[in-house]
Amino acid sequence: MDALTIPLSLRAGMYPGLAPALLSATADRSLLLVGSFVLLLLGAEVFTNGVEWLGHRLGISESATGSILAAVGTALPETLIPVIALLRGGEEAAHVGVGAILGAPFMLATIAMFLVGASVLHFRDRRTFGDEMHFNDAATRRDLSFFLVGYVVAFAAAFVDSRPVEYAMAALLLLLYLVYLVRSLRSGELAEGDDIDALHFGLLVERALAAFGYDPREHGENPRFVLVAGQTLFALVIIITGAHLFVSEVQWLSTHVLDVPIAIVALLIAPLATELPEKFNSVLWISRDKDTLALGNITGAMAFQGTLPVTLGIVFTDWDLSLAWGTSGFLNALSVVLAVVSGGILYLRARSAAERPMKPRPFLIGGLFYLVFIAVVVYFVLALGVTASGGH
Repeated sequence: MDALTIPLSLRAGMYPGLAPALLSATADRSLLLVGSFVLLLLGAEVFTNGVEWLGHRLGISESATGSILAAVGTALPETLIPVIALLRGGEEAAHVGVGAILGAPFMLATIAMFLVGASVLHFRDRRTFGDEMHFNDAATRRDLSFFLVGYVVAFAAAFVDSRPVEYAMAALLLLLYLVYLVRSLRSGELAEGDDIDALHFGLLVERALAAFGYDPREHGENPRFVLVAGQTLFALVIIITGAHLFVSEVQWLSTHVLDVPIAIVALLIAPLATELPEKFNSVLWISRDKDTLALGNITGAMAFQGTLPVTLGIVFTDWDLSLAWGTSGFLNALSVVLAVVSGGILYLRARSAAERPMKPRPFLIGGLFYLVFIAVVVYFVLALGVTASGGH
């Protein structure tokens, strides 16, 4: 076995002289990991501010702003991972692609929803309605219903032994998301502009003009569209850069230090990093009593991830979902089942949200499902002895 393919913990013991260099390399990669995390936080703050103004300037409803602009925009990082993996080709790349495609909706339906509930509890003393959530329940039901239907269809496609039928199911998923977009854009009312914080880029322009002796206009409180679009695109660049750097460093640490299988990295660790923008955006909005944006940001991403990216897996990979215990395909299938159950619980509760405001409890259940999945993964690695090389 080549020394470079051996985990760092083993290499340090086999080659004592390499220990200082290996520790230094690990420290450097850890700093990059922290730096990428900071980029994600910064990008999330700038993006939430920009996308609210973008939705207002385009005349899009608040629910559609959260479900489409914020959700799809911040879903770009994790969507690019399977695309890049599939373009590279090869069996390992296909496993990475499938894991990344399935990992994103799983994270959204479990840990992201848990963080929404936890944020409501954390900020309840400063929120207008305390621990009650007030949001567009019709938009939430719409998002979750499209996600549940689309994801069940995608799950069923794994057990179909006919390529024409699989292509038909993929086409159905594309049509499903188009219908979702039309229904989202036709719903809701335009959010008031005076409820939006001043545009960050606009405030910077005002300060720059004042520094050069010019009279600063209201670029922050009443920004032009070019500033709004520029800030939103800039934030997306930060988010994508931070997410990909985060994924790269987490993959390196898990494969070369922890010796975790690449399938698990793709399914669990990579989506956890790339889903951070949705989570941080929603936490920020929860703290500001903008529950519709916070929840729509996640449920809209679920509707997107449960329909469009899965078509790539159905059409371009072997779509490895299996009920065989001890395989990566089983982990893939388990993630789908847990995501559907979690989403189903929230959908059923959202149906009565208009009469009985929702509390954080249904959202916290997602954290329990996430822990169940982590326990199965740990069992696969420790008890079954699954390693990065695929051995036992």
